[in-house]
Amino acid sequence: MTDLARILDTGLGWLFDTVQPDDAHTDHHGIVLGLPEANRRYGFCPSGYRSRTVVVVDVAKVEWIDNGPNDLKTPANPLEPGELDALADELRRRGYAVDTTWNGHPGVTGSVGLARTAHPTLVAAVDRYRRGCTVHPQRSVFCDCEHWAAGFRRTVRPDRLPA
Repeated sequence: MTDLARILDTGLGWLFDTVQPDDAHTDHHGIVLGLPEANRRYGFCPSGYRSRTVVVVDVAKVEWIDNGPNDLKTPANPLEPGELDALADELRRRGYAVDTTWNGHPGVTGSVGLARTAHPTLVAAVDRYRRGCTVHPQRSVFCDCEHWAAGFRRTVRPDRLPA
């Protein structure tokens, strides 16, 4: 069984301690690790909103309430009240200064912006991604050539959650 502590250990270790090769690139969304028992996904973004490192919590499988033909649907299973604050508190407890939070209850996603910058090699990998394919610059980040695909494969990602 997976638990939040293992997910945070893995994701934060990837963000701050994992060296990336000089020829790898990864998008700013980073990695997502699931906690199916709680219907949650946790994202670890090396360069999110305002270029800060972000930890995201999402409802994995949203159930929707139909409010009628003229009203928007609302989530039947949003993030819990206080869930985002609890995540921010856990990150602080682990020694990570929290810069800001946004979204959260009654929505289905919430984000915690951290003050600490991701590992410099990971930030560089995101910068290479943002520059786009060097072989086909007109295709930018949407290239499908082997050269571009190889850069993604060189990104060092966690194999699996620790036991």
